[in-house]
Amino acid sequence: MEKILTRNIQLNWLRTFEAAGRHLSFTLAAQELNMSQSAVSQQIQLLEHHLDQQLFVRAKRSIQLTDAGRAFLPLLQDTLNQLNAGAAQIFTPLNEAVVEVNVNTAFGVLWLAPRLQHFNAIYPQISIRQLGTNWATDFDISTAELEIRYGSGNWPGYEAHPLVTPTLRPYCSAANAKRIRQPEDLKGMPLLDVIGTPQGWDGWLTKMNLQSLSDQPRQYMDSHATAVTMAANGFGVCLMYDELMQDGVLAEQLAAPFTESIKTEGNYYLCYQGDQSLSAASRIFKDWLLSDITMERIR
Repeated sequence: MEKILTRNIQLNWLRTFEAAGRHLSFTLAAQELNMSQSAVSQQIQLLEHHLDQQLFVRAKRSIQLTDAGRAFLPLLQDTLNQLNAGAAQIFTPLNEAVVEVNVNTAFGVLWLAPRLQHFNAIYPQISIRQLGTNWATDFDISTAELEIRYGSGNWPGYEAHPLVTPTLRPYCSAANAKRIRQPEDLKGMPLLDVIGTPQGWDGWLTKMNLQSLSDQPRQYMDSHATAVTMAANGFGVCLMYDELMQDGVLAEQLAAPFTESIKTEGNYYLCYQGDQSLSAASRIFKDWLLSDITMERIR
């Protein structure tokens, strides 16, 4: 008799797999779910046995999704999101819920704004109130439960989830990209430097052995959004995260003339106080944001 996979499948197995797949770490999944690492490993093994499929490739210090795991994760995340949304609609009075989020201006303009229509289609009863800022704010004096901030991710007392792959590469207008055939062609073009970005242009030029261009004209600003806008209008070249250049009007006007990138210690993080319970609406927005980020990475 053919095995019915959905029979007796445990929801906690699925939630454990989702967390481990999103973090690509049993340790971080255990911390998020308040479980031991051995319990996470055991639940993953039970799910793999039940499905008769290996979902992770395990190495000594890391894990990676198998092809089956990579295909299963976004399907599961979508299902869990629908389950959460259905439960919220039935059991939680969210008809006029408002989620207030302190949003780094660049992330709000370049990533969040092009995707909020998708969130609104799933959760029309939740309004997002974005409070733009370029600097980390004090939760003690803020009414927002969530914040998307830029930095190192080391904020004691806060949960911090990285939102992009920490690599930077040059971007410029499509017209300028046609004139740039090799890195040396950057000579004479303004380099747009975002204040506070570790391993910025100096790091990229060093990697390309172009320290001779370090003295050329620079323009400084305090937001990646400003740098991208200037580059899109044909003034200079900026360094940008690929995942912030996938959608939106500004992204359509930019091109990456080189494939070379550099790793950076700076990243965008979704933050909230670790010792505070989130409201139902804030929790829904958090789960949607993290699952959408994960699905984009594995596509």
